[in-house]
Amino acid sequence: MRIVAIVRRELRLHDNPLWQGANEHEIVPLFVLDDFNQREHGDNLRTLFFFALNELRKQIASLGGHLYCIHTSQQEAFFDTVKPDLVRFCEDHEPHSRERDENLVRSLARMGIRYEILRDSTLTPMPEKPFATFTQFYKRHFLPSLQREDIGSYPTPKRFNTPKVVFPEITIPQVSSEAAKKWCISEAKVANRWRRYVQHHLPFYEHTRNFLTENSSSQMSPYIRCGLISLRQLCRDALEISETFVRELAWHDFYAHLLHHFPETTTLEWRTEWRGFSWRHDERDFERWCEGKTGFPIVDAAMRQLNQEGWMPNRTRMIVASFLTKNLRIDWRWGERYFYRHLVDADLAQNVGNWQWVAGCGADAAPYFRIFNPLLQARKFDPQGEYIRQFVSELSHVPTEALFDLTQLRQHAPDYPPPILDLKTARTEFQTTINEHLKRGGDALQDKL
Repeated sequence: MRIVAIVRRELRLHDNPLWQGANEHEIVPLFVLDDFNQREHGDNLRTLFFFALNELRKQIASLGGHLYCIHTSQQEAFFDTVKPDLVRFCEDHEPHSRERDENLVRSLARMGIRYEILRDSTLTPMPEKPFATFTQFYKRHFLPSLQREDIGSYPTPKRFNTPKVVFPEITIPQVSSEAAKKWCISEAKVANRWRRYVQHHLPFYEHTRNFLTENSSSQMSPYIRCGLISLRQLCRDALEISETFVRELAWHDFYAHLLHHFPETTTLEWRTEWRGFSWRHDERDFERWCEGKTGFPIVDAAMRQLNQEGWMPNRTRMIVASFLTKNLRIDWRWGERYFYRHLVDADLAQNVGNWQWVAGCGADAAPYFRIFNPLLQARKFDPQGEYIRQFVSELSHVPTEALFDLTQLRQHAPDYPPPILDLKTARTEFQTTINEHLKRGGDALQDKL
C-alpha cells in the first residue's frame, strides 16, 4: 500500500502516528508550504520550525526515504502523480487549518483517494460539546479519556520505503532569527533534555514551577509546538511523578477545545458581556511595554527576555499580560498579537486562551478584579532578583530589596525608566471602568453552551 503522510506539526521520527506501517508499506512523507502560515507566524517560530523540518528530512533520508516539499498549489498534481492508496494527516483545531483540511478532504474525495485523520496535537479527543470551566473539562473529559485511551508510543520506523517520484519540489524557506538559535536542537537532544528534567526536576515541579530559575519549568513548549517531542511521551513520563504537570498538559487540551468550539475568540472576547469594553489603544504606552521600559523591573525583564529569546516562563507571561490589560488597560488583542509574532512556541489556541484568561474575559478566566502586583510578584517568585538582573542590565548593581521598591529603585538607578503608571490609581481606574461596563451590559454570563 502506498501512503502519503502529510507532515505539519509532527517534526519527529519517534512516537509519530504518521509513520504507522512504515516498515511494511510505501510511505511518502510530504510537507506542503502554506502561504497563510508564512504570513501569520513570526521569524522566531519559523526559524525553529524550518530547522526541525530540515532535520527531519535528513533523518528520513538516513533511513532510505525522502521528504517531499511542495507548495499548496501543487497538492492535487502531486497526488495525481504519486497515486496514493491513502493520505493521512493530523487534525489541527486552528480556524485556518480546519478550512485548509476541509478543502483537502473535498479534493481527495473528488480524486477518489481515501484519507485518514489522526490525533497528535492533543492528548484527548475533541469533546462534542464544550466545557465552560477547566475543572469540568479535566474531571469529566480529560481524565476519563486518559483512562480509556491508549497513550502508548507509536514505533519509530526502522526504514522508509519511499518511491522515487519525479515532481518539481520547492526549497525549504531559509529563516534565521537570533532569538530562536538557542532553541534549535535536534529531536535526540530534545529527548535528552526532557529525560534530564524528568530525573532531576519533575518531582519538584509542583513547588518550583512558578519560580523564575533556569529549571523551574521544563521549557518544552517550543518543542511541543513543532512536534519535536510528543505530548503522549510527556504525559506517560509525568503520570507517576507529577499530577501538577499532567494538569498543565490538560490546560493545553482545554484551550485547543475552546478554539475548536469558539473560533471567533481569536478576535472576540469569550465572555460576550465583555465585548465592547473600552480598552485603551495608546501606542506610546504599548511600545514601552513591548520594549521592556515600563519602569517595573519584573515586567521589563520578562519583555526583554521575550525580545531576546522568543520565550518567557508562564509566571511572567501572566504578570506582563495582567500589567498590559489591567494596569495599562490596553486591548488584550494587542498583547496577544505581539506575543504571537515573537514567541518561539507561538500556538494560537494557547495564546488566545491565556490572554483572555488573564484579562478576565475568557472561559474560566481569572476574576476581573484579580490584578497582579508586579512588585509583589517579583518579591515572591524572584526573591534574589536574579531573573531581573539577568535581563535588565542597568539594574545589575541594584540591591535586591530596591528591585521591589520603586522609591529605593530611583535612588540606586536614576537612569532607569520612571514608572509608566501608579499601581494604586491604575487599579482603581480599571475596576471602576469594568464595573460600569458590566453594569450597563448585565452581570450575567450569557449561556454559550
